Amino acid sequence: MQTKPKQISSLSDTDISWMGKKVLLRLSLNVPIKNGEVADDFRLVKSLPTLQALIDMGAEVTVISHLGSNGDSLKPVEDWLRERVKSGFEMRENLRRDPREKTGDESFAQELANINGGQDYFVNEDFAVSHRTHASIVGLPKFLPSFVGLQFAQEIEHLSRFINPPEPCVVILGGAKIETKLPMINAFLPKAQKIFLGSYFANEVANVPQDSKVILPVDSVSKDGKIVDIGKQALESIISSVDQASSIIWNGPMGKFEDGFDQTTLELAQAIANSGAESVVGGGDSIRAIRQLDLLDKFTFVSTGGGAMLEYLSKGTLPGIEAIIKSNKSYL
Repeated sequence: MQTKPKQISSLSDTDISWMGKKVLLRLSLNVPIKNGEVADDFRLVKSLPTLQALIDMGAEVTVISHLGSNGDSLKPVEDWLRERVKSGFEMRENLRRDPREKTGDESFAQELANINGGQDYFVNEDFAVSHRTHASIVGLPKFLPSFVGLQFAQEIEHLSRFINPPEPCVVILGGAKIETKLPMINAFLPKAQKIFLGSYFANEVANVPQDSKVILPVDSVSKDGKIVDIGKQALESIISSVDQASSIIWNGPMGKFEDGFDQTTLELAQAIANSGAESVVGGGDSIRAIRQLDLLDKFTFVSTGGGAMLEYLSKGTLPGIEAIIKSNKSYL
């Protein structure tokens, strides 16, 4: 059974005239920076259509976002944007330079809503952080009529199809932090045929739900006494299930991708692309593997979110979505 997406106002389905309106636009700009330049522009590319659409419709756009956890400058990202969109917007610095952003302080949200003499609308085009109760995500809709951007609307539409996925469904969860994966595991135990876990969870037996559907790596690769990747048998087991699946949900690399242990992740990406199953993927390193192999168009949907994707699939909503729904009821 396909789950109907939450009814939420998107930039694409509103009849508002944006000409001359002041629009506060939260873009998904939290991307890797290397030597002062953007190292992975996937999220930025997905953000561009909404920025350009608002400019083309005559809106006065102020872009807000964050980069990193410690208030890194958004200058490298702004440079990337201005190479592609020459004019029509101004940029505020990293929201997380103000501690009130992460604490969800409404006074900070109100200050944002009042910049440049007061904003008319808020557009959230940052799905990847909309599972957070931060001031710019859940606070701004309390002060401004609010909408989701074009990519955000695509996230809701496509991910909703996987909340109750075609059977048999295989879920593959890599990366770190088992606690962030547990809601997804528990939500999909009744829905998935198998839930495979990556190498980081090989020592997490005590914290993993004891169910025959949840499969830890049967073998692994170690370096300096630490597990850094799944082994050959574990990969073969996952690929065998992938080949028989009707739907596949994948989030996170199988090994320590950033340290060069990427081969199993790359082989998994190729196997999913070749499977013919409906597939959705999220998480930075998973997407890097797919782009490295030039396989983006071989997946049903590639999400800009990692943790946000998992939370949406497990709960069917996000704090950022609920905030905008409430905003619409108040203002529209």
